[in-house]
Amino acid sequence: MAAAKKATEKETPETQVAKRSADGSDGTRHAKEFVVLGGQFGETDGPEHEPNKLATLQEAIQRGLHPRGDVSFDGTDLTGDGVSRSLRYSVEVVPSAMDSEPEKTTTPRKQIDEG
Repeated sequence: MAAAKKATEKETPETQVAKRSADGSDGTRHAKEFVVLGGQFGETDGPEHEPNKLATLQEAIQRGLHPRGDVSFDGTDLTGDGVSRSLRYSVEVVPSAMDSEPEKTTTPRKQIDEG
């Protein structure tokens, strides 16, 4: 019975993004976190973050989401071990099944070429 109800509910872009984002989401922003040794990355946005930004785009695409625009570096926190840092990134996305303009998808290749 629950499966029948679930199938009839209309999915929103926000619910699709939440289902497909393993590290969380905020509305239609897909989030990705990386854990690294503390001193490897600055606490402000810089060129050392570019590989993680590209990986954020790639993960969104692999999860059935089409990124739009640039990935933002959302900050860093010290983890419980006192040595590692959690780096947070996010990008605006459209669920691929709901995308009426897939040609606007920001791919890692487009980001490298335009960067």
